[in-house]
Amino acid sequence: MPPTNEGLSRRAKILKRVLEWVSQDRFQDHDSWMLFGNRGANTSGEHEELYELSNPEYEPGYQMLGNFRVDVGKTFDARRTSLEGRAPRILGQNILPAGWRATKEPDSPELAEVLDASYSAEVVGKLEKIVDRAISLAPHEVNTDQIQDAGLRAYFEEAHRCYLYGFNAACAVMCRAILESALKAKVDPDDMIERYLPKGRSLFRALLEKSGLEKALKDGAEQVKKGGDNAAHDYLKFERECQGQGKLYENLVITRSALAALYPQTTDPEI
Repeated sequence: MPPTNEGLSRRAKILKRVLEWVSQDRFQDHDSWMLFGNRGANTSGEHEELYELSNPEYEPGYQMLGNFRVDVGKTFDARRTSLEGRAPRILGQNILPAGWRATKEPDSPELAEVLDASYSAEVVGKLEKIVDRAISLAPHEVNTDQIQDAGLRAYFEEAHRCYLYGFNAACAVMCRAILESALKAKVDPDDMIERYLPKGRSLFRALLEKSGLEKALKDGAEQVKKGGDNAAHDYLKFERECQGQGKLYENLVITRSALAALYPQTTDPEI
């Protein structure tokens, strides 16, 4: 499991509050400055004057409006991205009809508004976890000058973005792809091992045996391969054996270590 660094994202707390006020229509944009919450500003006179927008007893209504927009946005998101049969809950209740997927959608501006509210809340809600996960990763020790494969570079960045943003199955698949690509490029660039590989024998294992990696890294690479295979072909097994046991961070660290061993940084000779 990665170390926990909760509460270090100052912006996450600020943006969450601001976003709630925006979804509740409680903000004023004065070009060079903005007001959020229960205060407004009158700038028509010689001096700027602040005033109260509403009484505290209206607070639950504002909260309900913001939550309603986010929940409705989740419903229209589910129509596009989910295979679940049940409708998302709105204000904590199942209030949509059984044929919720077939009901008419609003016009584009109204649809964009609720989708915007929902996606914005989701993205800002991930920010603190993203910072937490990023802090848990030390700078990598891979010699980037040795890697000419654009695909391998893309896999590496994609794996880390998936890890940071919480796309765990995709991260596991990318980690497997990194090791497969790196081993192939380093151990079998001319395809000789793959060409003469006995039928039924694992190419990944054959490349691993010729890699020169230490036994601990070889065992770790097998674990990464298994996690990636399960993520791609048996999600429930991946969820049980990898994600459920907190091995995703471990697999990413193994991947980074194996890549650094295959492409080590060189120490400049002393002058």
